[in-house]
This record gives sequence, structure tokens and C-alpha cells, in this order.
Amino acid sequence: PEFAIKSLNNIHSYGCGIMSDGHPRTSKKWVANAVKGKLVDKPTYRASEMMRDIRRDYGISIPYHQVCHDFNYNTSRPLLYKDKYCNNLTYHVSSYQWAWWGKEVAVSSLYGDFRTSYHMLNWYSECALQSNPGSVLSLEVDPETQRFKRFFICFQVFAYGFEVGCRPMLFLDGTHMKQHRVQGVILAASVLNGNNELFTVAYSIADSETCDNWVWFLQNLKKALLSDRRIVFLSDRGKGLKEAIPDIFLNDHHGYCFQHIMQNFNDQYAGKYVAPFKKLLRKILQRIAYAVTEKEYQDAMMAMELNSADAKEWVLRNDVDH
Repeated sequence: PEFAIKSLNNIHSYGCGIMSDGHPRTSKKWVANAVKGKLVDKPTYRASEMMRDIRRDYGISIPYHQVCHDFNYNTSRPLLYKDKYCNNLTYHVSSYQWAWWGKEVAVSSLYGDFRTSYHMLNWYSECALQSNPGSVLSLEVDPETQRFKRFFICFQVFAYGFEVGCRPMLFLDGTHMKQHRVQGVILAASVLNGNNELFTVAYSIADSETCDNWVWFLQNLKKALLSDRRIVFLSDRGKGLKEAIPDIFLNDHHGYCFQHIMQNFNDQYAGKYVAPFKKLLRKILQRIAYAVTEKEYQDAMMAMELNSADAKEWVLRNDVDH
């Protein structure tokens, strides 16, 4: 039989065209393949950026997915709940989570499973020592569980750069890792170079910021440094630092971060006073901290005592000496 098309509505609305909004085949695997190339160039690629780029490049708004064994539907419910009307677990997955899962699939495809990467740390240490002679890398695992405990890294070039191009003043601090699957902290020793730029001398990944981990970090740091020149350490007086530095670096000075001192002073003492008097005490504390000579220090301490003997006692208790 013969037929002819009289009119054509060239708008695809039945879902098989990839450009349709909320395409039913936007699986985690499809999202992963769509963003894999960008993840290579930008490892910090965010799920929100992925959603924006997929919408721009493919015309797809990653849909709100519900994977449920029954027909209850309520978008106000949490991500994972057990529905009171059935015994099955019900998942409500937002478009952001769908994009995030796609990113996880892409990362695993590119770099492997992060859990098995711990097994490569011994290999990495050996290769790093072969290609960077004189470096100090120390890996420790829990003797009972054989699970990762802490890892210290100081490449020889870092220690050399500190020795020849930086002032003998090391900043010690720790920060929590912002990674949903990995719990722990990064401990670091940094310094300012001749251009007043931050230069990392050594760092460590550990399970938590404890006295034991700081002692271990400083012991490895002492091994890594190339000379015994005197160093000024600056820290926020974190757990173990106040006690560990004098024990390991016997002849070096330990200074405290003034920002943390001021915050503690405000929280523990000055905060209870009215604003003008609190401002006066904070100003005197600043004079104490920045005193250049012994006389300036004594004069500032006297001013603090005249305004508040308790404030002076707080200063002395917290080792803010000249």
C-alpha cells in the first residue's frame, strides 16, 4: 500500500531521544561515562557541577529517583527509611545523590577502589625512596588489626628547600580530612619562603590529633631535617604539642598562635564583660604578645594587672610569657 505524511510534529516526547528532559536511562554508569573525561582533568569535580554540565551538554535534568518495593511516594521523607506500611526499605534518591553516585563510579573506574589503595602504600614508599634518596617516609599499621594507622612523608627536596630557602620558623597544625569515606586528620609542618609563600616541609595522615601522633610526627620530622639549626615552632598548642616540642627539640623555642590565644582569652575570661572593657583587655593582651623588649612586656603586664588582676592571672596560667 502507498501512504504519504501530510504533517510532522518533529518534537520527540516519548523518552527514547537522549535530549529529553529527565531521560529514563540516566543510570549511574551513564553519568560516570559522561563525566569521566572531566574527572581526569579536574579531580575536584563536584556533583553539582556535573548536574549543571550534563544539563547544558545533553539537555538532561538528572531526575528524582525513587527505588521502592511498594507504591508509597512521599518526597518529604528522609533518604532511607523503613515504611510503616510495608516491611521493605524505601530509598528516595535526589538528583544530587544520583550525580554523586555517578561520580563515584567514574572515580573507581579511573583510579580503582580507594579501600584497596591502602595496600599500595608500601610499594609507594619503596618507589619514593628509590627516586628521592634521603627522604623520610614512615608507614605504621595497627599491630592487632593490621589496619592503616598513620603515614609520614618528608621528601628530601622539601627538607633541602627549608634548609636553604626558608626562615627557621615552622608552623605546626592539624586539620580534619573532608572526605566522607575516610576519617582522620592531616598533620603538617609548614614555613614561609623568601616570597612569603607557604611551603610544606612535612605532612602526615593519622587517625586523630593526639599527643602520641604529634610525638611520632615530630620524631620523624627531626630525622628528616638536614641540620640542627635552631628553629622557632608556632602552634595552636594542640594536644601533645606543648609537651612534645621541648622533649624532642631541646634547644628550640615554641611560640603560640596569637589568634588562638585571643580566642581562648575571649571565651574563657574577657567575654563576660561589657564591650568597652572587653576591648580594653584584648588591646592590652595584644601589647603583651607583641612586646619587643622586656620593659615593654613588664609595662603591658602591669597595665593588665591595674585593670584586672584576674586577667593577669589568666595570662600567666596560659604561659603567655616574654
